[in-house]
Formats: sequence, structure tokens, C-alpha cells
Amino acid sequence: MQQISPTRMNLLNLRRQIQMAIQGANLLKNKRDALMNEFRKLISIIVKERKILEDELRRSINMLIITIGIDGKEALESIALSSGKKLEIEMIPRKAWGVKVTEFKYGDIVKSALKRGFSPISITSRVQLTASSFERSIDAILRVVPLEYKLRKFGEEIRKTNRRVNALEQKLIPEMREQAKFIRQVLEDREREDKFRLKMLKKKAESKKV
Repeated sequence: MQQISPTRMNLLNLRRQIQMAIQGANLLKNKRDALMNEFRKLISIIVKERKILEDELRRSINMLIITIGIDGKEALESIALSSGKKLEIEMIPRKAWGVKVTEFKYGDIVKSALKRGFSPISITSRVQLTASSFERSIDAILRVVPLEYKLRKFGEEIRKTNRRVNALEQKLIPEMREQAKFIRQVLEDREREDKFRLKMLKKKAESKKV
């Protein structure tokens, strides 16, 4: 940090800057603590959602294996092509605690048999169960993805905020305090010197009178 001139005005300015830096560090710590609380809540939610996702994927794969084994791979491929609908996902930017995150907006994923684009009469119940199982898996994936993205962004913001707090508390504020201490010592030395000179001048003046 650049050394400044040891004047009373600079000492007053430095004291104000120290106070502002302390307040800034406290605000950053409050933000960090709030983010940490949200981070922990998100972890708890993600653990539950991931468990749901894992269960859904397990059921989907098991159902797919059974359906392929009985109805055949070609039947499933034909039905998948006849459905041929795209899933439209809108990515909406949001802010949470000053952190940019993204939310997903999309229509119903888990559909009824009549809304899948093929006749329910022409297929077996196994195919319908496989389709609904994979729809639930996709729905679970789309719930988990934005949560994990949000968790990552919160983690990055916590690390960044922590670095700023450390920079203030461990570097900037101590440096400014050292500067303030140096200026105060210089001013006190000057004041003592001035008092000493005044005392000597007073003595000289008194000796001349005698």
C-alpha cells in the first residue's frame, strides 16, 4: 500500500476508510453466511431429488429391458419415431442473493397415453409403462440440473466472497491501521518537538529578562 503524507487530514481520511472497510467486510460476511445457509438447503434438496432420479432411472432401464425382451427392439423404435415430439425448454435467467442462476420452464413431460402421438390400442401396456417411466426420469433430470447449476454458482460466489473478506481483514485493513499508527506516531513526535521548542523559547525569553 502506498505511503501517504503524515497529516491530520490524511489520518482522519484513513480512519474513515478503515471504518468503511470494516463495514464492507461485515456486509460481505453476512452475505457469505446467507449463501452458506442456502447452499446447505440446496444440498439437502438435491440429495432427495437425486434419489428420486436414481430410482426412476433404475425403473426405466428395468422396464426397457423387459419390454425389449418381450415386444422387441423394432417395436419400440417404431413407436418412438411415430411419437417424434420435441421437448421445448425455456431457460430463464434469475438472480438469487445477487448470484445469476438459470431456471427451466417447460410443459408437461409425463403424458397420458392419448397424448404420446401413437394409438394406445396398437401397443402393449409394457410399452406404455416404459414410456411413462422414461418421462418421469426426464422430468427428474430437469428438476436436478438447475438445482445443481445453482449449487455450483452459489459455491463459486461463496469462494469469491470469502476471498474478498480475507483480502479486507487480512491485508487491506491491517495495512491501513499500520499507516494510521505511523501517521499518529509522526504527529505525536511533532507535537512533542513543538512543545519542546516552545519550552526552550520560553526559557530563552525568561533568561533575557533577567
